[in-house]
Amino acid sequence: MPMPRRSTAKRSNKPVILVCLDGCSWEYISSSKGSNLIGIEQAGTIAHCKSMVPTVTNVNNASILTGEFPKEHGITGNYYFEKSRKSMIYMDSPSFLECKTLLEMASSRGQTTLFLTVKDKLRRLLGRGVTTSFSVEKPPAWIIKKLGSPPNIYSSNSSVWLIDAALEVLKRRSYDIVYISTTDYVFHKFAPDSEVVREYTVTIGEKISQLNTEDIVVGIVSDHGMNKKRLKVDLEKLLSERKLKAKVIPIIKDEYEEHHQNLGGAVYIYLEKRALSSKAAEILRDQDGVEAALTRNEAVRKFHLPANRIGDLLVLGNVEAVFSHVDKGLYEDVDVRSHGSLHEQEVPFILNQKREITCEFNKDAFSMLWSLEP
Repeated sequence: MPMPRRSTAKRSNKPVILVCLDGCSWEYISSSKGSNLIGIEQAGTIAHCKSMVPTVTNVNNASILTGEFPKEHGITGNYYFEKSRKSMIYMDSPSFLECKTLLEMASSRGQTTLFLTVKDKLRRLLGRGVTTSFSVEKPPAWIIKKLGSPPNIYSSNSSVWLIDAALEVLKRRSYDIVYISTTDYVFHKFAPDSEVVREYTVTIGEKISQLNTEDIVVGIVSDHGMNKKRLKVDLEKLLSERKLKAKVIPIIKDEYEEHHQNLGGAVYIYLEKRALSSKAAEILRDQDGVEAALTRNEAVRKFHLPANRIGDLLVLGNVEAVFSHVDKGLYEDVDVRSHGSLHEQEVPFILNQKREITCEFNKDAFSMLWSLEP
């Protein structure tokens, strides 16, 4: 199988399956003591790793599937502002992807690859060149005939159905590399100690355990964590009051508004006058809810982002803050679970084998699986 460009590790002959539990932080796993995820953890290896910043789905799935930082693969958010055209679009087209995915490279070398996801946006963005791929939103007729119609994606059952679909696909054909990406709907809607979460993680764990055999290397990783948010801040209005005209772009925004209401802890800001970036950053750093306000160059250096696809500023919220329009004033109380900030950066990596490993970033998950001895 293909190796990441910077890796010299020997490749295992065993098939590899990586499951991305969208939005799953350690709190969700540890609160569900009956979950088979914990069984895999006890029988295997665990590591705490970091996701990419901004901590949103498209950025991190792209990094996991390419093994690269955003500056290499080009995906900087779920949402994109084309400044030259003054238009905003979803960042879910493969035309945005500036390098090949590991699945695409494997397919080109004769390996069989499988990519299954709940959200069709990820299949559109990252499914190029894969042997077999489909989403819960757009499944093939044969799997519907086998499992029945897929559940609504705004439910815990959508991820469960996805794993069932993976099990059915793998009964029909063997694959060298498999990537399965669930949805974070449950984690957006419910706290770690809720009964809904406990039932969900137990069920998902039981399904994943069916993939876990001695002949297959199985890994579990997450794209980002999740936190309760209490404060909404209107940064565009705030800057306007300081005579700075700006466009604030919600990095988290995508087609799945039911999940997060387009409220996230990170935004790109495009200023009418880019020369005022340092002044704007200084103003924003003093505001409630703002943890960091970085100029473009600072963000590029710190988070390995491509300069041509981010705003003049990257603003990151504290653990309780999200950014969006406020009808009256600059601040508004909210009650939402979301992500995007630095506080959703720590995520789990679980391997179904006992190994001494170091996994600094979630983008390195596949290389960890591939480096195992046969």
